[in-house]
Amino acid sequence: MNGSRKVALAALALQMALAVGCSGGQTAGTSEQPDKSNEPASKANSPDPVKLKLQPVGAGYLYEEDFQMLIAEPLKKKYPHITVEYVVPGKGTMIDDLVAAKTVPDLLLYGIGNYTQYRDLGILTDITPLLKKQKIDLSRFKPWVLENIKVDGKLYSLPYAMNTNAIYYNLDLFDKFGVPYPKSGMSWDDIIEVTKRLSRSDNGVQYKGFMYLNTYWLGYQLSLPFTDPTKKKAAITTDAWSRVFQMMKAIDTLPGNERGSPVADFYDKRILAMVGAYNLVPTLKQEKYQTLRWDVAGYPSFKEKPNTAPPVDLHQITISNSTKHPDEAMLVMDMLTSEEMQLISARRTGRASPLLSKRVEQELGAEMELIKGKNVTAFFETQPAPNVMFANEDIAVQKSIDKFYKDYSSGSIDVNVLMQKIGEDANQAISALQNK
Repeated sequence: MNGSRKVALAALALQMALAVGCSGGQTAGTSEQPDKSNEPASKANSPDPVKLKLQPVGAGYLYEEDFQMLIAEPLKKKYPHITVEYVVPGKGTMIDDLVAAKTVPDLLLYGIGNYTQYRDLGILTDITPLLKKQKIDLSRFKPWVLENIKVDGKLYSLPYAMNTNAIYYNLDLFDKFGVPYPKSGMSWDDIIEVTKRLSRSDNGVQYKGFMYLNTYWLGYQLSLPFTDPTKKKAAITTDAWSRVFQMMKAIDTLPGNERGSPVADFYDKRILAMVGAYNLVPTLKQEKYQTLRWDVAGYPSFKEKPNTAPPVDLHQITISNSTKHPDEAMLVMDMLTSEEMQLISARRTGRASPLLSKRVEQELGAEMELIKGKNVTAFFETQPAPNVMFANEDIAVQKSIDKFYKDYSSGSIDVNVLMQKIGEDANQAISALQNK
């Protein structure tokens, strides 16, 4: 190759390089195009907008402000094509109303005691196929939690909060009467002694020492069955149930401690010194309760089962079987139960998490002024009794307990007659269920 040809080729190469540089990487002769590698996908490639509806069985399962923080706002960043509307439970919008109107929300929140109701309404579905399809990692959950909500090996929901049990107590009332604060590890006999000192009249106001929530709450601690599943009959006439009823009566009939409304007497009237209850923190953080001075201690137990509390009420989120958007609904469930959102929930709402994460557990209430200085370890100092998915037959027995317990606590009947009446009444209801 002669020298003149070499110079010509070099000049041509230089011209091509300059052309490429000026065209932003385009070959010569093509129009200049901006670099879109870091821009959002075009609308043509974006998922279609999806609107879902969500309803908790009761407002306390997820208050609207918590819904905004844990679901609505995070979705805008993570899945902007999905929006969720909060359906307030109330007159005309309870789940039975929505089923009748064929307007069941896509996502439902409920407690472990609501499973039977939702099942019988025919609105649940086994979410196992969706979990597998979307490769949802279930190893983040405490294994016993998932086992406790499975039914016949099927999973109908994912847990997003644990309603742990504890004693909530009013510091002002203890200070007023000079009584030492309750401690974790107390037995029912210990609680009775403290209750005696706090149940008194002062300046015309009757103050009460302690109340538990439901009339069969103490039976949960001993994992007592309500029915014999093989005979489909009430299983209430046992020595263990007799002990439970007698302990309940011992508490309820202490002078000045007559049973009233546990939550209202503690929250609103502030005449109740102690209430044995599930997680009240999400409610106590409401503005109207900010002046209530309170703390917590571990739930009291029977001496034969020390440090055993009632079962944890697992709050769950599920997909209704009528949703037209199961995949998007599952994305919402996965997001709410992720460690990221569970940490926010624990830190800002005081809800105990069903995840294995120690970090989430340790940071319970970390961003809540309400929690600062509180004995939050009390939520985890007792071992919850195993959960039970109640059948309709069990619920029938519970209703019979409610029906006749007052006759017993008032002294109208003894404990043997009480159990007999409960058994007879419940068995009639169970027979009616079987004949439907």
